[in-house]
Amino acid sequence: MTTPQRNLDEFISNLTREEDDLKQQLQYLKSKGKKRKRIVDEWFDKLQNMKQRCIYMKNSLNESGRPNFNVQGEIRDLIKGMQNHKKCKPMVLSNEFVGKKFEGNVKKMWKLLRDDQVFIIGIYGMGGVGKTFLATYIQCEIIRSKIFEDVLRVTVSHDFNIFKLQQQIAEKIKVNLCKSDNETSRAIILESELEKRKNTVIILDDIWEYVDLEKVGIPLGVGVKGIKVIMTSRLRHVCQQMKCLSDNRIEVGAFNADDEYGEAWELFWLGLQNFGTRPKLSPEVRNIAKCVVSKCDGLPLAISVMARIMIGNTSIHEWKYVLDEFDEWLMKAEMKKEVITVLRRSYDNLAEKKVKKCFLYSALLPKSFVREDLIMMLVDMGLLNGRRSLKKIFNKGNNIVKKLINHSLLLEHNSTLRMQGLVKKMAWNILKESDANTMLKCNEYMKSISELEWPTDLETVSLANNTIEEIPYGTSFNCPRLSTLLLFDNSIGHIPEDFFTYMNALKTLGLSEKHNLTSLPRSLSNVRSLTSLMLYECSELNDIPPLGELQSLLRLQISGCSIEALPEGLENLINLKWLDLSNNVNLELVPGSFLSSLTNIQYLNLWLCSGGIEVEDVEGMTMLECFAGTFVDQDNLNRYVREILDSANGPQTYLIHYLDWKQNGRKRPLWGCESLLSTFMCRIMSFRDCNELSHVLPRNLLKLLLDCNDHWVCVCDALSSNDSFSLEEICIRDWTKLTSMFCSSCSLCTRIRNLQSLKLYYLESLTTIFKELPPRGMFSHLKTLDVYECHRIKILLPSRLVRHVQNLESVTVSHCDSMEQIFALPYDDTAEDGDEDEDEDEDDEGEHDDNNKIRLRKLNCLKVIGLPQLKTVCEGVLICKSGLEPIIIDCPKLCEPRIE
Repeated sequence: MTTPQRNLDEFISNLTREEDDLKQQLQYLKSKGKKRKRIVDEWFDKLQNMKQRCIYMKNSLNESGRPNFNVQGEIRDLIKGMQNHKKCKPMVLSNEFVGKKFEGNVKKMWKLLRDDQVFIIGIYGMGGVGKTFLATYIQCEIIRSKIFEDVLRVTVSHDFNIFKLQQQIAEKIKVNLCKSDNETSRAIILESELEKRKNTVIILDDIWEYVDLEKVGIPLGVGVKGIKVIMTSRLRHVCQQMKCLSDNRIEVGAFNADDEYGEAWELFWLGLQNFGTRPKLSPEVRNIAKCVVSKCDGLPLAISVMARIMIGNTSIHEWKYVLDEFDEWLMKAEMKKEVITVLRRSYDNLAEKKVKKCFLYSALLPKSFVREDLIMMLVDMGLLNGRRSLKKIFNKGNNIVKKLINHSLLLEHNSTLRMQGLVKKMAWNILKESDANTMLKCNEYMKSISELEWPTDLETVSLANNTIEEIPYGTSFNCPRLSTLLLFDNSIGHIPEDFFTYMNALKTLGLSEKHNLTSLPRSLSNVRSLTSLMLYECSELNDIPPLGELQSLLRLQISGCSIEALPEGLENLINLKWLDLSNNVNLELVPGSFLSSLTNIQYLNLWLCSGGIEVEDVEGMTMLECFAGTFVDQDNLNRYVREILDSANGPQTYLIHYLDWKQNGRKRPLWGCESLLSTFMCRIMSFRDCNELSHVLPRNLLKLLLDCNDHWVCVCDALSSNDSFSLEEICIRDWTKLTSMFCSSCSLCTRIRNLQSLKLYYLESLTTIFKELPPRGMFSHLKTLDVYECHRIKILLPSRLVRHVQNLESVTVSHCDSMEQIFALPYDDTAEDGDEDEDEDEDDEGEHDDNNKIRLRKLNCLKVIGLPQLKTVCEGVLICKSGLEPIIIDCPKLCEPRIE
């Protein structure tokens, strides 16, 4: 029998095993009265087609007697196709299990269960998302597949104690613990019995606090074979405390808010079915039903309960009633008992009253928000001490935010926070119950403020996320105790002149995303109690009344508006601690106009304002901790760096932009304003289209951004540092004359010791990153290298540089027309190297055992995209982190890289 025939026989056997396994699973589904997903049939049909192709090829080989080259190629293609097909195999077959996330979670769960080095697996997420559902599914699959000898499941819950948990486990494995009342003795008995069983999975469901598994008697670790624990919890920090590593945790969440794949509706539709019989809903009713589902904000528990309540209802009036009264429904009967009560347990589990209050007030913010908005609101509400330094305020605030995230009450995505819709409604309900003087009418599609009653004892009002378009002329509510008024995310075009006349206790006023609002009423000038005024993303707002009388004002935010001049009296606000004038692109700052009198300022953001500032404007701000602004004069910038940033009293968080105003006029920086307060580690300088040389960089600078320059040919000639500094990231974009990046002798290059990220974009003349050997240690911490549209580079990293980047983790090279090679071996770039340096014979940290291998052991991401001349990643073997699968797109000449 020839080798191809043997390969085909083995391949056919593999396909048959896959086919039989799937048939067995489908038979099991049928026996349970379940239906399979459509994608399962599609996958199964493709599998059978592959098998038929293999059988046909085998028969052809038997007839011809010997294989030809084309047949061998087809066999290779079939094997590769099958490998890819197996990767796409549906992990979840029944149509009752909805969602791509669920499928991915099951796939990850099986991977962890099969890993001998994983002992405890955590499933976490907010209430009602399906943690127990996932654990139950895995339990059933373990029983069906018999991969483990046994699977036990116990519910831990709120009333947990070790004695009770020991008894529950003992009952599951039929062990008598009645002879001992001592926890330690009972633990020894359980441990002994479980070790005998080996190959067992223990599911601990609904954990609310740390469980000492050793005290319980559950043996885990390298010395114990086959015992694994799956735990479910709402509390992320409990998973951490139980030594469940982050890689071994599975976060279960709600369906996506935009429901891109229609998964929330699919779950609801399944719930409306009666033993597989679809409901007969008219198109109008179906559209209303979809609106009802969207009100659940993707929460599976709420969707399932609502479907059960509405099953059999076909009347359009019934569905309209549910939609109109949805918020009332939430607090009644089944929805309150089965959804809101479940969600509230996370709130009730918060131990500190202050953290509970912080959670409730965070529900007053818009749909999504950043940390600093929440933390500063807590200051406005008196829940955080505003007299402390910003750093201490944010340390405390971030600690509170972390607790809310750990309890799954706040959700975090990138740098944005949000609260799940039904959790927010639960918080509003608690606020209303605890404070009768609160009016919350959010997300209710209100168009007019006159629909509401404004009693005189009101203290807090939030009308966020409505469609309020107008406040009728002459409206002036008599609310002498009102302290907080939030009108975020509406469409208000006009506020009457007397609107604030009888709001003499108002402390916090928030307006945002008022795209039709052009002016604010003059009555605002007399609200002397105001401590926080937030006006942001009011894109048409260009007229703000005088603010000089608001002496109590501590926080003023006028951001993303159309003002061309500052409100009158700003220089009189001597108690101001927070001033944000960012993103007002029409605002012309005049040096010496108002800033010098604001000596109590802690936060100053002037990003994207026209004009610039001078050292004299800010040198008296000895309390300034965070600063963002623009300099237009080189001498002023260098003075600011030497006299303020490099002094002990300068701001430790800053974002400074420089451009030559005479040359550039009103050109803006291309970079967005990053969060100054997220970690208090934002220290950024950016330069755009500068002609002058000799700019001084601060010693504590972390990130350097350089863009749009037609003058500088080398970074070294333009920038310098007076001392060693901690620069971590350099990003250069759109330079026309830059030919090489660094040297080995200037005051800048010789002092770079902590560079971790290097990003190079649109550098049309760049031929090499380093024309000389870099100083020792310059690239020793480099982790990320991105290169985009640098068309003259042929070799990204010559061997002389490869030896210096042993901590490299990620490399992305995209659309560089001349790029031929990514990593060069020592003999590949000798023409470029010239004479080898004297250090060649010294210890090079063992990165080359021979001349045919390049070792980058930490490399875990390699992307090469749109490189028409790329021939090879490297001529030899690239040795890097296990599991690296390079992403290769549109590189027609590239040979398959050899990676170990």
